[in-house]
Amino acid sequence: MLLKRLEISGFKSFAKAATLEFPTRITAIVGPNGSGKSNIADAIRWVLGEQSMKHLRGKKGEDLIFGGGGDSSSQVARLSKASVSLVFDNKHKIFPAEFDELILSRRVYRDGVNDYVLNDSQVRLKDIIELLSKVGLGASQHHIIAQGDADRILYASPKERKGMVEEALGLKIFELKRGEAQKKLNSTEENLKQVESLKREIQPHIKYLHSQAEKMKSVSEVRKQLEELSAEYVTRELTTLDNEDAETEKGKAPLQKKIHELEASLKESESLLGKENGARKFFEELKKFDEVLEALTRRRRELEREIGRLEFMAKSPTAVSNTIPVEKVKEILIGLASELESVSRLGAMESVRNAIFETTQKIYSFLESINGQQSNASQKTSLDEAETLKRAKEAISKLEAEEEEVLKKKKAIQSEYEMSALKVQKEGSTLRQKTDELSRLKDSLREFAVREEKVSLIRKELDIDFTYLVRSAKPAGEFLNESERTVYRKKIERFRIRLEESGVVDESVLKEYDETKKRDEFLTKESEDLRRTADSLKEIFEELESKISKDFDVGLVRINKLFGEFFHEIFGGGKAEIKMTKPKKIKEQSEEDEEGWQEEIEEESGLDIIVDIPRKRIKSLSMLSGGERALTSIALLFAMSTVNPPPFLVLDETDAALDEANSARYSSMLKELGKKTQLVVVTHNRETMKAADVLYGVTMGNDGVSKLLSIKFEEAENVLTNRRSLS
Repeated sequence: MLLKRLEISGFKSFAKAATLEFPTRITAIVGPNGSGKSNIADAIRWVLGEQSMKHLRGKKGEDLIFGGGGDSSSQVARLSKASVSLVFDNKHKIFPAEFDELILSRRVYRDGVNDYVLNDSQVRLKDIIELLSKVGLGASQHHIIAQGDADRILYASPKERKGMVEEALGLKIFELKRGEAQKKLNSTEENLKQVESLKREIQPHIKYLHSQAEKMKSVSEVRKQLEELSAEYVTRELTTLDNEDAETEKGKAPLQKKIHELEASLKESESLLGKENGARKFFEELKKFDEVLEALTRRRRELEREIGRLEFMAKSPTAVSNTIPVEKVKEILIGLASELESVSRLGAMESVRNAIFETTQKIYSFLESINGQQSNASQKTSLDEAETLKRAKEAISKLEAEEEEVLKKKKAIQSEYEMSALKVQKEGSTLRQKTDELSRLKDSLREFAVREEKVSLIRKELDIDFTYLVRSAKPAGEFLNESERTVYRKKIERFRIRLEESGVVDESVLKEYDETKKRDEFLTKESEDLRRTADSLKEIFEELESKISKDFDVGLVRINKLFGEFFHEIFGGGKAEIKMTKPKKIKEQSEEDEEGWQEEIEEESGLDIIVDIPRKRIKSLSMLSGGERALTSIALLFAMSTVNPPPFLVLDETDAALDEANSARYSSMLKELGKKTQLVVVTHNRETMKAADVLYGVTMGNDGVSKLLSIKFEEAENVLTNRRSLS
């Protein structure tokens, strides 16, 4: 059994909380008219999601809440809300929920707000309907047959009748899924149309953007290649230039050091040569020495002749005096003095000049003595000649000494000159070698200067042409040779020319193209997803359509068989069946068309009921009496419930129109049906009461509040048996 209990509070006449337990297969609810027993059926209908106030016998939600009642002595105030809970046994997981006990509740307030609660969690009506549909409790609520609605299926349209049968067969959940699949399919197809429309709209623009983007990409590719090539070139060039600087500095340092040393050596050699390489000066000095020696020699010879004369005159004074006149001696002495003066002016040495000067003074002194004493010459001749001889000898001695000194100096200067000449000759040869070597070193140094100038020019060009790279790049890679440098330069120049020829392309175009392309790709993917979804939904729809059709056909055959059997049992014969009607076209007049234009529409197929009551020529449902309609409806409902029993079935006075004989048959059918489904029966019929295991009595006092009394027939029979035993 699925239904465990019903809890009512504030619903219609049940002002106070009331609980109905359903521990047996058949539970009967009885009571006088107006006691509120049918409110129990309404409560079950309402908590299961009924939205029609007509079926709930009210006009608005507030009518379902106890509105107060009773006389002055037992007045009960009205309530602010009504609530009903159905408790199901879910140990066998009939409902797809984890709870062992499923509590479905509904509340309504005076402002008309409705709440649906599932095990203390608020849910939506849609959730309730889906949950109930999975166990055969559909929205049509064919499992609740209210008073006066027993023949509802008979008066329903073929289409509505078909829906009731589908729900009774448990196909409503598949109908809902099929409907959802159809809605989703329609929505998907509509979305697909919109996506395709958007794709068509952006295609011309995306083509234009594509061409611009390709151009931009080409420019970007050239720029990228240029940047990569430039970076590679600058890196290698910097590496090469740094290496060239290092090599130049390494080569220059020893050259500069050697040049400095050679220049210092050359200056020393040149200084030496400047001092010693004076041949003309040497020969001039030598000539002066020769002239001095010649003068000294001439003077010495004259003095020697004079000494010889004086010595001769000393030996023969008279002869000498007579032989050498005074004028002659005077002339000689004047000439000698003149020569000595010449020697004094030409001499290079101070000592020579002094000696000559002294001799000259003595000669002049002698001449003066001759001039002063000429008159006394004859008297003093012997004395003077002796003095002159002495002085002449002294002068010769001095002249010889001077001559020896001059010769010594001349020899010294000659020796010095000869040594200097050899040294100069040797130094001159070394100087030429040093000069040649210095020239070669300077040439080599100039080559390094040329290399430095070349490196400097290349660096300046790099800084001008590749400023941003030079500042950020670091030397790396292999060295460049001249041919590789030329190749790099030519390639870079070609790339720059290509960029200039390409013109300027707005980079925002590329961004717009990327965004538009992404949007197109998204729309394409969306379109593909929608197509796959549509295909999947079509497949689901077709599967559901096939299942519903197949299960409906199989179920209809079984219902027809049981319908015929129940009908035959109730009426004691006859036949009854339900048949599918074929779709037909009907004309429907348009209300908006003043000319009364009629539109042909195709009516969907449905179910038609055909009955044949024994001993009566009745073929149409409209010809049945009220009792016959009730019996026919009961036979069909019982057949539907037997084929696919609902979790429970509520019958609200469906036996009201039955006579005693049919009531007995009805009771027997209830017992059979009770073996397959749980029954809650609202009745006045004694035969129906006998079929129940639990009986609830509903009464109403002066306060207008419904109250419950319950009894189990098994317990009652035990009580009666005990009483009989005691008596």
